[in-house]
Amino acid sequence: MTIRPFHLPHDLDTMNALVMQGFEYPENPEWSIRADEKESMLDRVQGAKRMWPLLRFLRFFSPIFKDIMRGFIAEKDGKPVGLINFMRQRDEPEWNIANVTVLPSHRRRGLARQLVAAVLDDLRARKARTAILDVVDKNLPALRLYQEMGFEIFTGSLEADLEAGAAIPDPTLPAGWTLAPRSRFDWQSGFELAKRITPKNVARYEPPVEARFRFPPIRPLIGSLFMKLGGDDSKRYVLRAPDGTIAGIAWYSCRAKQGGMNSAGFDLDPAHPELAQFMLAHAISTIQAASPGRRIEFNFSDWQPALFQAAEAFGVKKRFGSHRMGLKFQ
Repeated sequence: MTIRPFHLPHDLDTMNALVMQGFEYPENPEWSIRADEKESMLDRVQGAKRMWPLLRFLRFFSPIFKDIMRGFIAEKDGKPVGLINFMRQRDEPEWNIANVTVLPSHRRRGLARQLVAAVLDDLRARKARTAILDVVDKNLPALRLYQEMGFEIFTGSLEADLEAGAAIPDPTLPAGWTLAPRSRFDWQSGFELAKRITPKNVARYEPPVEARFRFPPIRPLIGSLFMKLGGDDSKRYVLRAPDGTIAGIAWYSCRAKQGGMNSAGFDLDPAHPELAQFMLAHAISTIQAASPGRRIEFNFSDWQPALFQAAEAFGVKKRFGSHRMGLKFQ
């Protein structure tokens, strides 16, 4: 068994193939990658390959582009059997670990531990401050592995979805409230809201400081290009109270190509749970109008229960829960 570094862009297809096979869980089908997710992921991989000449150029100017996707691939007799990715978050020494994938035929052999250890050794050499990853809450072997390697649970989320064609009531805002499109260049709205609502347990690993939200103008432009090449269109909104205070933000990804799925995410001030129903109704109606006939996938933070409760009223079903785990380097 050998573990080698990830090489871009050549390993993008290898990564895609490993995730397609490795994220299959016959004993827990709700965890498995779905057909429409595969379609969306394949388009994004193809988009990343088309963007690679530009990304390679930008790597000379910004750490975030230099470290846009690193990782390791495990090989047995020259064939890939496992994968792990890690990526710098913004220009800060904070990293996300993702796609910890081992083919079913090679599980329970310590391979995931070796892959995670390779990443942690690499991050220590880079003087990383924190590492963050997500794990399905009922995936006890993976959870125990991460805990043994120094990660701790600091928050959680729910993955849920709504099948195509669900009927919902028209979204109606209370008098004086406004919902307006949010510019891709607007980082201040997210920062303002996060400062007020981020719980202490989350702030320990994801502190609401300006450096985590401010970004150079090139980043949203590159993000928009990546989405379009991957077959998606994005919509962003900011919700304001009558006094102008930001009470929520929302972001939607709508498929613009055949196949695939839609998605939505939210942050809502817990002081205004009555606005959750409006935010969900607006998301569903907007996405259905822009990209009809597709499933909508949602991710809800567990410290914002009003959002999932409102979603359930519209027929959104929970798929699984996830723990968000963090590790601080000494």
